Amino acid sequence: MTLLKMAWRNLWRNPKRTLITLFSMTFGLTMMIVGYALSDGMLNQMVHYATLLGTGHVQVHHPDYLEDHSIYDSMDDPAALLAAVTSTGLGSASPRVFATALVSSGQQSAGGQLWGIDPDLESSVTELDQHLETGTWLTPGAKGQVVLGRNLAKTLSAGPGDEVVVLTQAADGSLGNALYTVSGTLKSIGERLDRGGVIMHIRDLSELLVMDSEIHEVAIRLNDPNELDWATLTLSKALDEEKYKVENWKQLFPELAEYLRLSSSSMTIVLFIIFAVASLGIVNTQLMSLFERTREVGIMRALGMGPLSVVWLILLETVFLILMAAVTGGIAGILWALRLEHVGWDISWMGGSFAFVGVAFDPHMYATLTSVAVIHSIVVMIVVVLMASLYPFIRAARISPVDAIGRGR
Repeated sequence: MTLLKMAWRNLWRNPKRTLITLFSMTFGLTMMIVGYALSDGMLNQMVHYATLLGTGHVQVHHPDYLEDHSIYDSMDDPAALLAAVTSTGLGSASPRVFATALVSSGQQSAGGQLWGIDPDLESSVTELDQHLETGTWLTPGAKGQVVLGRNLAKTLSAGPGDEVVVLTQAADGSLGNALYTVSGTLKSIGERLDRGGVIMHIRDLSELLVMDSEIHEVAIRLNDPNELDWATLTLSKALDEEKYKVENWKQLFPELAEYLRLSSSSMTIVLFIIFAVASLGIVNTQLMSLFERTREVGIMRALGMGPLSVVWLILLETVFLILMAAVTGGIAGILWALRLEHVGWDISWMGGSFAFVGVAFDPHMYATLTSVAVIHSIVVMIVVVLMASLYPFIRAARISPVDAIGRGR
């Protein structure tokens, strides 16, 4: 109890220095929590864009389709396939047909990636229909409508109400060409869709490609995305492995999956670096306090206080600083992160949307605050502060009563 009182008293011998140190620790912890929350938010946004604005959580293809995306590597009897997928109860499914084409509008032409979808089923798997920049989504019963990717629309100078000509090779070897009306354009999603995406009704694309009822892909949105691996295995067992290949988004986006796997370790390193800088003030505070009290410590040693008790005294001062910083920094960090979770951070001034590992982002980032972010940040702070305090501890333990008193301090 005596050491506790002495440690608390020693902290406030120089209140200005203690408050400056406390502020640096509080600021460091606040930035760690906010940075952690923003990182988690970015990761969640990456997964959201990669899955709910593109692939879905799981996909089913012909075993050879992903090698060269040939229109001939298709799957027949889509109704039976969809029934088999939905019977597993894992989630919603939507069929797709793909092809490459030359898309023209007036004097402008560009290569395009044709996406044939069922508008009703697709809305239960992805959120493409909610990600429009201009115009409207495909009308389920209408024919001859297309939605263009953002960059493709700019290249063709085409917008809602304009007409585009699509020229492609059909499955029977003939050239398929047709005129379509642009119903809307998408916001930025990813390089492939932005640069060449042409989304149309699966019925229209099947007629253009002369493919009858064949499809290239079934995209699935899981009811529980956290059961990704289990769902992939369950679906693989439910389907004929010789006719179908089942892959989840981690297998389809290996770069993104690897980044997510390494993100936790990377964030820990970043947190250590951030607080290592802030801990310099802690070392300075402890050393200055120790130098000012060298004669006092020497007298206490001469009166019988052992070196371990001196270390405990310095440690208790550090613990008091840690506790105060944990409370103030934790509250400030949580409040700031919660605001960023609901309001977000507009970074459009940095140049608009951007892409990372093949996934595009809107220039508006949202944080995701978790208990792990708070606890992890506080633990890192404690570890770094105690590591930074090792030298002052050793210095205090090695103070000689004779030398300390002889300094006349």
